[in-house]
Amino acid sequence: MTIAVRDLLEHFAVQGLSTDGASAEIGLEYGAFEAPVAGIAVGWQATQAALEEAQALGCTLFVAMAPTFYPEEDASSQALNARKRRWLEGAGMSILRLGEAWTAFPHLGLRDALGAFLRLGEAVAVEGPYALYALPPITAWEVVFRVGRRIADLGGQAVQFIGSRSKMVRRAALTLGEAVDLARLAELRADILIVPDAALDAPRDLSRFAEGGLPTVIVPAQVAALPGLRALAGYLQEHFGVSTQVVGASCPYEIWAAEYFRDIHLRLRRDRLDDLPPIALPEGYTLRPMEADEVWAYLRVMNASNYAGEADEAWFDRVYRRDPEYDPHFLQIIWKGDEPVAASGAWHIQIEGERWGAVEWVGAVETERGKGLGKAIVLAALHGIRARGMDRAMLTTQAWRLPAIATYLGLGFRPWPSERAPQAVWDRVLQDLAAWKEAQGRR
Repeated sequence: MTIAVRDLLEHFAVQGLSTDGASAEIGLEYGAFEAPVAGIAVGWQATQAALEEAQALGCTLFVAMAPTFYPEEDASSQALNARKRRWLEGAGMSILRLGEAWTAFPHLGLRDALGAFLRLGEAVAVEGPYALYALPPITAWEVVFRVGRRIADLGGQAVQFIGSRSKMVRRAALTLGEAVDLARLAELRADILIVPDAALDAPRDLSRFAEGGLPTVIVPAQVAALPGLRALAGYLQEHFGVSTQVVGASCPYEIWAAEYFRDIHLRLRRDRLDDLPPIALPEGYTLRPMEADEVWAYLRVMNASNYAGEADEAWFDRVYRRDPEYDPHFLQIIWKGDEPVAASGAWHIQIEGERWGAVEWVGAVETERGKGLGKAIVLAALHGIRARGMDRAMLTTQAWRLPAIATYLGLGFRPWPSERAPQAVWDRVLQDLAAWKEAQGRR
């Protein structure tokens, strides 16, 4: 069955999206209502590169979120628009802009699809442009870390953060709309905000959020839109039976950074290993030392916990394999059937000329957390260090990883102040930890 551009417009009107062309946000930006649709391209914006990609895929309709043509405020914008119109006329391609109409479309729209991709769970409330999500009591920086890892899976290089890293948060607000209302967010009891950069009036909003005390995670708009664009492509293909592709770059810029991020690494020490408790695992899980051909399993856990794909064979060589003492059995892995779900290293380090056992690179995949695997895999490393003949152990972690710090202290580690993280830093961390435990109802 042949469909025309008008069929899509009418379909979205039935779904409650106004596509009568009267709004500057929604409607047919270029082409004819009766133009036949042989293939559909979905993208953030119909840039020249995205249009040419769509044409190469055999698409005759481009569905975009952002405006195709630029405000003709200067000669360069006028020239860009004229060139694009000439190309569109020759290519016979139409452009339909949904704009904000797809942003709040239930479950599949840009906002809800992003929330699902970020694994925020089901929204506990939707109020205007805001979707609210309940979080376990965690620090704002852990939210940044989790969002950043997921954004990396979409091709984003970075997220930005405003606020206190150590603030405990329990309720996240996600919006893709404009004009963020801090007073309304306070009424909704949101204590952290996730928002795309395109929705902000920088630097005014950056200063406003900082002074308002609301921790804010800022993600690249085009990257944030990608889950919703994929959902739109699937929706159109299912309803119209026409091949539909997502096209265009996920992010229009690259980032050069002088540093990864500023972080405080804490040291902890355990001065004896002859009193270690036994390792307890949930039913259905097994623990064993890593075999030489199971490096893939260790890397999979690292990339599902501490990294977003950067832990590769080169990383493993640098961290472990180049060491003259390397033995694959020094690394421990917990398995759930054939899937690796937690890992650690029973390693070694020299500190001020003295040899210490080191619990190295502890990780548990996100979907398996809350089952005691973190405690089990740390204990596995400690038992491994003792089996290697060492009688004490240390580890390092970031100051914002409060659940991990609680686990380490519960396993007999104690703070070990250093030049980079002196006692004053530890005092703040222990205060944050006490607040986290109180929020968790723990002692």
